Amino acid sequence: MLPYFIASIALGHFVCLWSIGDLRWEHVAADALLFATAFLPAKWRHFMRSAFALWLSGMLFDTQRYFIEALRGPIHTGDFWRLEQSWFPAMLGDKQTIWPEFFLKHSSAALDLFCGFCYMAYLPAFFTIFIVLLWKTRPRAELLAWAFLLTNTIGVITYVVFPLAPPWYILEYGPGPAQLSVPGSAAGAARFDLLLGISYFEQFYSRSPNVFGAMPSLHMAYPILATLAVWERGWSWRLICGLFAISVGFSAVYLSHHYILDVLAGVVAGVLGWYGVKLVSSFMQRRPGLLH
Repeated sequence: MLPYFIASIALGHFVCLWSIGDLRWEHVAADALLFATAFLPAKWRHFMRSAFALWLSGMLFDTQRYFIEALRGPIHTGDFWRLEQSWFPAMLGDKQTIWPEFFLKHSSAALDLFCGFCYMAYLPAFFTIFIVLLWKTRPRAELLAWAFLLTNTIGVITYVVFPLAPPWYILEYGPGPAQLSVPGSAAGAARFDLLLGISYFEQFYSRSPNVFGAMPSLHMAYPILATLAVWERGWSWRLICGLFAISVGFSAVYLSHHYILDVLAGVVAGVLGWYGVKLVSSFMQRRPGLLH
């Protein structure tokens, strides 16, 4: 029954977005891929389940735009800036501030390029690890896919319960009441675009479904998931993925997209996502009929 359910979900999503005029090419591609996986041979059932988890993650994140305005609580602006300033102070001359503002005043082309590449690579790196695990250890790849879904769910729920303006917003618009009409911004990543003569980050953030979703940093959560997924493969895997995670966390702060507290929350979200799914997986393995 599961393959038919998944196929109907993919088809239903396509028809729904087409009927309201919101269908984009990435929706078509994702729905078509998911629909196709439902008709794979039984020995590829693990790939179908993984694809379904990744598809649900993308749709959850994308459909924020339809419910976030109606459900989210009071948006935090200056209060969180002051908390960050108290816990992780940085100095600009005689002025105490936060590290995103410090880096804004002390940026360099080398760091712009390094952090821009790290911030651009966070999803490709995650999916590279997923593909490697799919090739080498299929059950672990499936575990990673469902952990990805749980982590994104934690993130979106937090965006609703604790909406937070990112550092770039405070730097540009001030700590007053949130301006809901503010568009997404590439912030410090715009310097990366400028250096390379491209508009990658500008286009990416112009389509952001939620400007006030700084906490937790999912940019940080995904490399943490990947690190946990390859942990059993040895120290070389741990070191490479761990260093990349640290680089992405630093980049999130350097580019003014996140507070240090957001990055730490991203670590927590990734850990909860991974071990939460491991717990559920042990339960499901005792009831294999639920997976078919």
